[in-house]
Amino acid sequence: MSVQLERVPWTPQLVRVMGGLMVSLFVAAMDATVVGTALPTIARDLGSFQLYPWIVAGYLITATTTVPLWGRLADLHGRRRVLLVG
Repeated sequence: MSVQLERVPWTPQLVRVMGGLMVSLFVAAMDATVVGTALPTIARDLGSFQLYPWIVAGYLITATTTVPLWGRLADLHGRRRVLLVG
């Protein structure tokens, strides 16, 4: 048994929405890699390469604790508006 998939036409609005989602995913991916790229410079400025775990942990704790905040703001004000502000 096969399921027939309905083709959705590519409207200008759908293209804009998909483009916006792709840009936001790209920015999120870049955000995730920026700490790894900057890690040696940050550790050098702090004076110790033994602080690598603390630098990464600080970034992850900050990123993790702000997710519920952004989620709540999206519930209150709408996902589109919060995505555009972010």
